[in-house]
Amino acid sequence: MAFVFPAAPTSGQIYPTNPGTSGSAQYQWNSTTSVWNVVPNYVARNIQTSYNSYIWPLADGTSGYQLTTDGAGNLVWAVKGTSQLVLIDDISAGFDGATVAFALYVSGVAYSPTPSTNILVFLGGVPQTYSAAYTVSGSTITFTAAPPTGTTFYSISTEVI
Repeated sequence: MAFVFPAAPTSGQIYPTNPGTSGSAQYQWNSTTSVWNVVPNYVARNIQTSYNSYIWPLADGTSGYQLTTDGAGNLVWAVKGTSQLVLIDDISAGFDGATVAFALYVSGVAYSPTPSTNILVFLGGVPQTYSAAYTVSGSTITFTAAPPTGTTFYSISTEVI
């Protein structure tokens, strides 16, 4: 296949914009050196526009590593995080039928799920729906209705280690 490159490219321009096939070569105009550089294609990419909006690492990653973003579009290879379940301390002793807000603890230490929706809550063995039955802000859980006295509480979350 022969390419007819644009006659007046702009700095950073990608050509072809969307080759339509994963792994097809693309080129980027370097206005400093006035050359078209091959965009590395060893990272499988099925969606060319997503590929073009990130700054990809120039080498393949180490086995067991994953691509991670810094939030600014730069991708780097990093050690894959693993999750562990976190059992939140039982707060049912404070259920009095009137109180709606309770502090969350794990092994006696204040606990804030991250993000705040990363928590499963069971009252009386029944799973509760986030925002409909409760919300979490920091290490405080607030129920939309006060749990009745004697209701059991069970809650878990996950965290990356």
